[in-house]
Amino acid sequence: MERPSTPGREAVTTPALLPRRLLGVVFDFDGTVADTLRLVISGFQEAVASVGGPTLSDREVPAFFGPTEAGMLRRAVGDRWPAAYRTYLHAYERDHAPYDNLFHGIPEIIALLKSRGVRVGLVTGKGRESALISVARTGLDAWLDAFETGSDEGLAKAAGIGRVLASWGVDPAHAAYVGDTPDDMHSAVEAGVVALGAAWALTASVVPGPGWTVVPTVAELARILDAATT
Repeated sequence: MERPSTPGREAVTTPALLPRRLLGVVFDFDGTVADTLRLVISGFQEAVASVGGPTLSDREVPAFFGPTEAGMLRRAVGDRWPAAYRTYLHAYERDHAPYDNLFHGIPEIIALLKSRGVRVGLVTGKGRESALISVARTGLDAWLDAFETGSDEGLAKAAGIGRVLASWGVDPAHAAYVGDTPDDMHSAVEAGVVALGAAWALTASVVPGPGWTVVPTVAELARILDAATT
């Protein structure tokens, strides 16, 4: 999971950062294609409390972000993490129904990309178990050409993006990563892809930077990707 910072929603788009044509687009999950960060936080709070850990506020939970949920729980409760993780997965699936829909306009963007032969992937900091629940519940699994999850040890998105592109045979210069945090943007830059900051969720923390474009709405993302895939 990525660590949010102070939100910034400046409408900054820089078409010059885009290649002549994108051949692959990789998305983050939480806060980018679905509004699921609240689900992660509440599940983590329940999991920590279930093994006698501290009561964590919504503001305190993001301090554990970086690794997968299993890695987060290791940091929070030590050797009690396996039991806490079972509780987390139970709570995550039990409470997923309000979060079953992707952001309005995201399915249409993915359908457009697929209709033009553009590969679509997911690279998330989530653990594989929770990610599988979410991609199935949202229907995203039917669209994905590649799927990479996080590391228990910490942020590993740049490597995940690289593996996805290698499996496709797509040069990083002709691919983009869409994510909602500064960590997402730094990972995209490290991977050598076009970095597009998703600023439409209330939980988004992406801010303008020298190597990426902040996209304020899903509609604007659709416009950018339409132009870059024709």
